[in-house]
Amino acid sequence: MVDFLVLLNQIICKFNSSASGILEDVFPTIASRMSVILSQDAFSTGPAGNTEEMRELQELQRTLYTFLHGMVTHDLSAVLLAPTCRQYLETIMQLLLFTSCSHKDILLRKACVQIFVKLIKDWCTTSKADDKLPGFRVFMIEKFATGCCLYSVLEKSFDLRDANTLVVFGEIVMAQKVMYERFGEDFIVNFVAKALPEAHCPPELAEQYYQKLQGNDIKAFRSFYQSLIEKIRQQQNGSLVFR
Repeated sequence: MVDFLVLLNQIICKFNSSASGILEDVFPTIASRMSVILSQDAFSTGPAGNTEEMRELQELQRTLYTFLHGMVTHDLSAVLLAPTCRQYLETIMQLLLFTSCSHKDILLRKACVQIFVKLIKDWCTTSKADDKLPGFRVFMIEKFATGCCLYSVLEKSFDLRDANTLVVFGEIVMAQKVMYERFGEDFIVNFVAKALPEAHCPPELAEQYYQKLQGNDIKAFRSFYQSLIEKIRQQQNGSLVFR
């Protein structure tokens, strides 16, 4: 299956949206196996994670995520909304959410965050009525924003001293900007007025977050958000558990 996915990725990169017909034909077959493959823990530590079988599973998982990433970054996200493919969306969204929040491979987490950001841009406008996928906006606000953008980065295992982790953190910061641009007050109500207080963020920091979010300086916002996360971690004494 890896070779087949690599071939599809090459087709996607060469033909972009012109490959939509082919993908609509083959995607249901791929998607029907995707949940079984991606739900397995292929990145466990210790001897079990170093067998040939596990290495093959790791390669297959990485190739599948590369395939999904290639689809959305080459203007093919509409394939996921096709009648033959739509039935697999719920499973795919849940897998992407889990991976973006807690996968052991930090680079796969980055890819999944990037996929979500592109889907927001492709499927959502500033008007709910024009959204291409009903319910996607709510899913992103209530599940992704809270789970990935807040609780996952509060985990001690999310090492802000690690270079690759900081790259993922940058993508997560960008995701918040995109959600604010597309979702507006709906995002603010859930994230600033609800999620941050529930994570025991001091009110004055939540207000500063809102001000920085509205600004145009992404570097300043990223720096502030990292500081905010570190302060909440200190306040929690590292005891906050992802939920």
